[in-house]
Amino acid sequence: MARHPQFGISASIWVAAAVIAGGAYPSYAAQKPLAPTHTLQVQPPLTDAKEAENISGAACAFISEKGTSCLLIGDEKKYARFFTLKGDTLVPGKQLFLLPKEYTEGQEAKEFDETDGEGIAFLNGAYFLTGSHGLNKSGDLQPSRYFIYRVSVDADTGLAGDLGSKEKPSAQVERSANLKAIIHSDPELSKHEGDIPDKDGINIEGLAVSGDTLFLGFRGPLLHGEALIASLSVSDAFDNPEAKLKTYSVDLGKGQGVRDIAAAGEGFLILWGPEKDMSGPAGICFWKPGGDAKLCREIKKAGPADSKPEALTVLETTSDHYKVLIMSDGANNGAPAVYEVPR
Repeated sequence: MARHPQFGISASIWVAAAVIAGGAYPSYAAQKPLAPTHTLQVQPPLTDAKEAENISGAACAFISEKGTSCLLIGDEKKYARFFTLKGDTLVPGKQLFLLPKEYTEGQEAKEFDETDGEGIAFLNGAYFLTGSHGLNKSGDLQPSRYFIYRVSVDADTGLAGDLGSKEKPSAQVERSANLKAIIHSDPELSKHEGDIPDKDGINIEGLAVSGDTLFLGFRGPLLHGEALIASLSVSDAFDNPEAKLKTYSVDLGKGQGVRDIAAAGEGFLILWGPEKDMSGPAGICFWKPGGDAKLCREIKKAGPADSKPEALTVLETTSDHYKVLIMSDGANNGAPAVYEVPR
């Protein structure tokens, strides 16, 4: 879900199928969905189903002829995982632990749940990651969901010197709960803190970084029927719990929220999908802060029909297209696929 710092069936049948399935579809659905240029195999495959079928974010520290260094996260684990790209193969690497095993609440030691990690971005030697900052599906508040992270990595390898363990996080991980307080002080978002994700609850699913600013893409809530993107400075995110969010409304189509966001060129690519916890249609738009979503296209999923594309990484920018990697929740090993998105 971050920019690299350097660099079907007929439309009418598809729309009819979306309507029959009960899903809303964007007004620009008349175009033929954008198909992958190629799909990637994952080798060796991820063996833990909770990780393999719940990939929700990815970003790369560098991509060059000499190699790549990237990081992915799933929303059901306490760790992220490094990976590389070699030709048409995505090669999983080592785990990077983000949370300690336990935390203290009053006098009681409690075990952390999963991070519910939903977005990754990279800039200037560090990965940034975010949890969803919302309740779980049962309406429970789990503290592990309310963190943002900054992970410093080696400039030459893109890797962390210390990976941590199941007992303690990597020494390269800086964790902050400031965003929870910042959201609480927002007059619109605070109204939804007690709502579950599928019923107008807060659910951050995308993260991008541009300059010294973080951009957060919300799957929900939809405010006045439009998707929400919020921004704040990196320093405020980690050092100022009294900071205020700058918010933007973006029309991505009826019922559509942000599934991921990535810096691209002079703006951002938005990966969109249903605000509800359902598969439905998915697509990409280009957006600049303060403007409307443009150049919107649906995408043809590389995974099964019920998968949910949730991880967007810009691999390359040319004069006429963005080359992106998309991975999906609900697809074994994320069904990684490369698309060329017209500019």
